[in-house]
Amino acid sequence: MARCPFARWMPLPWNAGHYVAGPFKIVHHTTEGSTAAGAFATYHQSHDIPHFTVDDQFIYQHLDTEVAATALAHPPGTVETNKHSAIQFELVGFAGKPKNKASLKNVGRLCRWIESTHGVPMEWPNGFPRPPVNGKDPQHHNRDQHNWTTKGGHYGHCHVPVNVHWDPAYTADEVAYVMSITASDGLELVEEKSMLPVMDSRAPIPKSMRGTGPVRKSGAAVAKKPKLKKAKAKKARKKRT
Repeated sequence: MARCPFARWMPLPWNAGHYVAGPFKIVHHTTEGSTAAGAFATYHQSHDIPHFTVDDQFIYQHLDTEVAATALAHPPGTVETNKHSAIQFELVGFAGKPKNKASLKNVGRLCRWIESTHGVPMEWPNGFPRPPVNGKDPQHHNRDQHNWTTKGGHYGHCHVPVNVHWDPAYTADEVAYVMSITASDGLELVEEKSMLPVMDSRAPIPKSMRGTGPVRKSGAAVAKKPKLKKAKAKKARKKRT
């Protein structure tokens, strides 16, 4: 089992089965949409899903990283793509536009976890993704198949053999920012997530739930019972006299 401890578990029922070759690599995609909800709707239509979806608020995990995702094309008779130990995420955003910095920070957090969990080096064997030119495909992407099959590291969708998409189209500054995020940033998210049950347990009881069950109150309410017994005993003594 390999689930990211700071991701929101949102399982989807499609996967490509077990990996057939290595080494492990990280594949960066963009959703070509502006919301995670829009990406989820597309997944349900196409069944082409990544392991993770990332936006500026959350990291959602759809598959255990021990099985292959389905977001890459794999024409019959060609080199393995999804099943070549490719751990994939979709960044909410567009290849042809600047990326949200908070989203990129979550990308960095996720990448550090994948690197440490699956032994992925912090390298880009086919070079950095090419940034857009006037919002369009810059072309001339390095899809070196030998690197793909022999070298672990980071790949854009633009670097995967037999695929034609050009995402994520990071700029050099965007790549530098993603790679600069430290593992401790992810640990902060783990700590925040671990605090949620504590926060819930301290929450006040809603008015709609008060008096509907055996809610035991403390302090003065409990102390009243002995006083009632004393009063009854005193009344009984008066009757005897």
